[in-house]
Amino acid sequence: MKNIILLFALFVFGGCNSSPDKNVADEDLEEILIDPEVFEEYLDLSEILNDSIEIVPLETTEKCLISEITQIELYKDKIYMSDNGNAKVFVYTTTGHFLYSIGRQGTGPGEYSYLGNFTFKEDSILIQDLYRNKYIVYDLYGNSYREIPYNVYHNEIVSFDNIGYLISNYGESSYGNFNLFKFDFHTSNVIYPELPFDEKQTDKSRYRLRRYSSKYDDAATLIYPLNDTIYTLKKDIVHPSYVIHFTSRNLPENLDVDRDMLFQFVRKNRYLKGFEYLQNSQDYLLGYYIDDSFKYFIYDKRSTNVHVGKWLSIGLFGNMIFHYFYATTNGELYLLQDADTFSFNWKSMRTYCTNSYYREKIDSIVGKISDDSNPILFKCKFKIMEE
Repeated sequence: MKNIILLFALFVFGGCNSSPDKNVADEDLEEILIDPEVFEEYLDLSEILNDSIEIVPLETTEKCLISEITQIELYKDKIYMSDNGNAKVFVYTTTGHFLYSIGRQGTGPGEYSYLGNFTFKEDSILIQDLYRNKYIVYDLYGNSYREIPYNVYHNEIVSFDNIGYLISNYGESSYGNFNLFKFDFHTSNVIYPELPFDEKQTDKSRYRLRRYSSKYDDAATLIYPLNDTIYTLKKDIVHPSYVIHFTSRNLPENLDVDRDMLFQFVRKNRYLKGFEYLQNSQDYLLGYYIDDSFKYFIYDKRSTNVHVGKWLSIGLFGNMIFHYFYATTNGELYLLQDADTFSFNWKSMRTYCTNSYYREKIDSIVGKISDDSNPILFKCKFKIMEE
């Protein structure tokens, strides 16, 4: 009986900071209003980035042949990249020199069955073993490791010191219908669940996003599939901050669609709701949603202006096109492009690049690219807006 009372108390008091998954009519929310029929051909990142962009070819050796990068993080002047194809986390210097890899797939001690999300805690990296419900904690400055089990299936984690937030995706749990769980690393226990969702809603659990969170400094943004609300997550609170409104073709609230057919239903009818990918920085939100094709956007937090484009580009390089981008916790933006794609794009864009420094720089890099070369990393800094 005590356990039942305690669980009830966690739901009541733990949910005080949360908001249900629905349209939020709140005066404090910032509205991101998008007309889906109005967009530019090229959305030029040069408008929000400093001109001093570093182009970093990632070193290629037999020990670090990159296949499928899913996450990039910067931690204490090292770049960490999870590669699902190799089931490893590769570590590079900020100049692109390969240092070592962390972890490996397997069933032995210190190995994971399937590489999931990763995060950092003090001088350790926590790598999720997605199929065995645990994190393997590797010491970054030694050979030791330990394990932290969990009892809630989730897609990502955001960490704040000894507290982590487990990000679910409309999945079932023993705690009920919640999309977020505050987690204590020391005790390996859920402290309380957050962000309840209505079980009567169309099941979105099979509609997954590439990423759900993006942390900048001491706060992260959260998004969920077919949800028009963007949440802000801090160590002790989560709350809705933005609401996304499209001026037309909004997804109806009440749907009677089989969950296996939801994705096809939304795309066939060209319905819009929420974002598919979102990265957070001090002054900007950057991401994309999917209409007939990808639509990239930049939202200016200060002016509340939003710009949408069919292609994400950097005009400084002759409008070279990018798709993969990652904002770091320290406010940098990393763009990634496969070496062969980079070489092909440059041949098309070179004549439009009027900056002699970057023309020579890129010419030199392209001249050294081979079929086995690792991707090219672009390190960018956001412009600091004046007060």
